Amino acid sequence: MMSKKIKGLFSAALVLCIMLTLFSLGAYAANANVSCTLNQDVGSVVVYKGTSNIQSCSYNGSIPSGLQLSYIGADIYLAGTPTSTGSYSSDISMVTDAGNVTFTLTITVSEAIAPAPTQTPVQTNQKPVITKNPTGETVEVGGTAQFVARADGATSFVWRIVSADTTNTVTAAEASSYFGVTVSGQDTERLTLSNIPKSMNGWAIECKFTNAAGSSFTTGAILTVTGGSSNSGNNSSSGNNTTNNNTTNTDLKAPTISTQPKGAQLSAGEKTTLSVTAAAPATGTLTYQWYISDTSSMSDIKAIDGANSASYTPTQTEGTKYYCVGVWVSKDGQKSTTTYSPLVEVNYSGTTGGQQSGGLDLGNPNSTAAPNSSASPSPSASPNATTAPTSSPETDNGSYDRGSSSTLIFYIVVAGLALLAIGGILIYLIIVNSRKGRGDD
Repeated sequence: MMSKKIKGLFSAALVLCIMLTLFSLGAYAANANVSCTLNQDVGSVVVYKGTSNIQSCSYNGSIPSGLQLSYIGADIYLAGTPTSTGSYSSDISMVTDAGNVTFTLTITVSEAIAPAPTQTPVQTNQKPVITKNPTGETVEVGGTAQFVARADGATSFVWRIVSADTTNTVTAAEASSYFGVTVSGQDTERLTLSNIPKSMNGWAIECKFTNAAGSSFTTGAILTVTGGSSNSGNNSSSGNNTTNNNTTNTDLKAPTISTQPKGAQLSAGEKTTLSVTAAAPATGTLTYQWYISDTSSMSDIKAIDGANSASYTPTQTEGTKYYCVGVWVSKDGQKSTTTYSPLVEVNYSGTTGGQQSGGLDLGNPNSTAAPNSSASPSPSASPNATTAPTSSPETDNGSYDRGSSSTLIFYIVVAGLALLAIGGILIYLIIVNSRKGRGDD
């Protein structure tokens, strides 16, 4: 049997090991390191997370101005907005239900790093952005005028000359044969017109900028031509818009439209062709111009570039657009009044029912509410200590590293030493008891 002395020695060793383990666990806390940015709120950062309630807390050292320490339950928080840069260190001392605990808190405050300026790229899904519109000019017959236009994000552009009633559009490349005007700079941002005839009076000069996302038009710059005869200028036919000039001859009989275009409701992948049937007088040439509008008002129509035949296939543009056609007769450099079809509606509906992606924030499912601040005593760590933070301790403006790996290693070492001590005592007692048994024999 084991003697009372040995039993007492074993019990004392066991109690000593248990006390050593508890004291070590309660007295040690890994050092805390916090990095934050000047003049940016750190939110609420946990610098110490314990298992025993804190009874009192104080520190010896310094913390950045604008930051405060507070404790709730078994945890210590850092909150506020730092107003000075540098590295600050404080020794934190706590009295907890499990004993005294100390650790060192290091806070580093850095200046905010301004991002390097970059040139904003033009988005590929954005039409060209007009930055300079041409301005109107007034010249004498035979004079010269210049027009300047610019846009961001354009991959191509074309200068256009549009009649006062917007029913006739002539490109700068065609203007020489159409008006007899001298054109230069049609491939640059500066268009120059020389030897301007009277027939160009009232026409507008605009520029059409295009990229993969679509086209943008400048405002029209009105050209005013003074002096000379109203019939001067070349009235030959244009290759693209087969109308003649802006002189309307009321003696020419306007055409009649016997078959009107019809609207359509289109789905993804479908197309429709608008067509019209018109009749001209015995002499004269029929000319067509298709128009588009975002509304059902004829006052909002705009000529479609290159749409100059009896039929037109609208592009697949999601939503509702309105289309009509104007038809007139040209003869001997003169034109009749224009006959318009009524506006028809073309609706294109793309695919529907797709799920829209977005920045939906589901929150942190593991977050919990902070304990009630009224249940904790005022901390002595700072004269301006704050109450319990209600937000999650995780923030974006302050980074924190408490060295949890070193804490775990420390606990394992202490527990291992305690187990080794108990094991050694047990082995010693077994050996002593065995020798005593042989002696008794």
